[in-house]
Amino acid sequence: MTRTMPDGRWAPIVRVAAVTVAFGMLGGSAVTGVAHGAPEPGFGACPEGSVTEGTGVRCAVVRVPKDYADPQGPTIELTVSKVAAEGQRRGVVFANPGGPGADALDFWSRPGVAFPADLATHYDRIAVQPRGLRWSTPLHCTERQAEGTKVALGNGDRDAIKKACDAALPGYLSTITTESNARDMDAVRAALGLSRIDFFGTSYGTYLGAVYASLFPDRIERMVLDSNVNPDWVWTEEFAQQQAAGKQRLDDLFGWIAEHDAEYHLGDTTLRVYRTWVELATQQGGGWYANLTPPPASVADLPGALPDPLSEIARDGFNGSVEQLGKVQNLVRALITGGASEQGPLLSATTVASYTRTYWPLFAGAMADAHADPTNVRRLRLISGATSGDPTGQLVFAAITCNENAIPDRPEMLGRAAATIASGGNAMDARADLVRAGMACGDWKPATTPVPITGDGMATPPLVLQSRHDALTEFEGGPAMARALRGALITVEGGDHGTFGRGNPALDPAVMTYLDTGEVTIGEAEQAPLPTS
Repeated sequence: MTRTMPDGRWAPIVRVAAVTVAFGMLGGSAVTGVAHGAPEPGFGACPEGSVTEGTGVRCAVVRVPKDYADPQGPTIELTVSKVAAEGQRRGVVFANPGGPGADALDFWSRPGVAFPADLATHYDRIAVQPRGLRWSTPLHCTERQAEGTKVALGNGDRDAIKKACDAALPGYLSTITTESNARDMDAVRAALGLSRIDFFGTSYGTYLGAVYASLFPDRIERMVLDSNVNPDWVWTEEFAQQQAAGKQRLDDLFGWIAEHDAEYHLGDTTLRVYRTWVELATQQGGGWYANLTPPPASVADLPGALPDPLSEIARDGFNGSVEQLGKVQNLVRALITGGASEQGPLLSATTVASYTRTYWPLFAGAMADAHADPTNVRRLRLISGATSGDPTGQLVFAAITCNENAIPDRPEMLGRAAATIASGGNAMDARADLVRAGMACGDWKPATTPVPITGDGMATPPLVLQSRHDALTEFEGGPAMARALRGALITVEGGDHGTFGRGNPALDPAVMTYLDTGEVTIGEAEQAPLPTS
């Protein structure tokens, strides 16, 4: 899943490398399933650049139907990674890191993770690279997929992009959905000769896990879902709700920096840090993206340069004409691909810092560098690149979210967005209304209906983890997912996106107990301690 943040771009919801964690366990036996008794694929070297060297990761290729509605038709290739247990094996665990559009092969071997020691000792760990991404029959929809180039299905002529996709591999684009990803995972399960699996999903991976459990409840033993997509908001409302959640997390970030003013010298109150941030963002071309209003700021005190065509709507009102909608659609495309904020490394780094407190000291130090010397943005650029990925990830993200978007467009929200920005109001509120207007997908029509989420038939109810101030998956996603799957919810304080595996002395043991026994021993936990180095 994704969000918009101060840089105006959609940021895929994916656990950043420095803090990615996952866990699970299973007992399994040989079955035939989709693989029809085919031998288990042999694991060998992984594609160059796909995994961290020296971590014992091995890879294999599994062929699956391109379209599960035509199981005897053309096939595609999925690359699967595996890290073998170092000691006596107790089970195998599948996981997905999020996105949609996040590379998965290195999920278990990235540096900086904080897995419980028993994970590496006793469990084989599996990750399936989702279809459409590099190393799994990638989407090829445009010639603009050069390294570092921003690519999205909403960028440019959608009809031309669709034609390019179909010319490369006819019919493939419409199969890029969460349901297809779930069926791919089940095909890998069968190819590996496993009757039941456990699953850990974070961010978009929670929705993938929920879809898998709804389709194949008898093939899940234990399931942990961390930082949850709201199954009732797929997808437009999910992204709109991110705006308020992101605003709260920025307030938290600015407040933490203010508490450490003796070290960073950026302001000794939340408002003073915010004003320093706005000054730097404006210097870097942030424009109206910098219009955020942490307490106790007043909207009357904020800058409010209004971008076209919103100035036209604010002046003349929303009329719903094709011309007006086209102009706003062009604006939203600019937001999706960075727009005027492309030259603002502070805004991109702020997005990354909102994911997890692990980045807060790094971000504060980088912001202090730029405050002392506006040309010194080296560390800001390093942070902003922490979640960058291959361009195919942007294509897959857009394909999934537009192919299965179930929330109707509300173009009348354009007028409210214009009024908010014209009055100097919170840019995140305005972006939420732009999202609800339906401009992100425009004339891209859904190719499928999302799978109804249900916990019927699961051997053990899932464990759902959700932090209160998560900036990427708004808190209500956790309770909503727990209700839909009839699972148990653990509420975690703070706002880290991804809560398990951070060395949390209350949460981590509780998750381990669930995985071992199916029992849930707590309902709440404090946030994990902030790393000191």
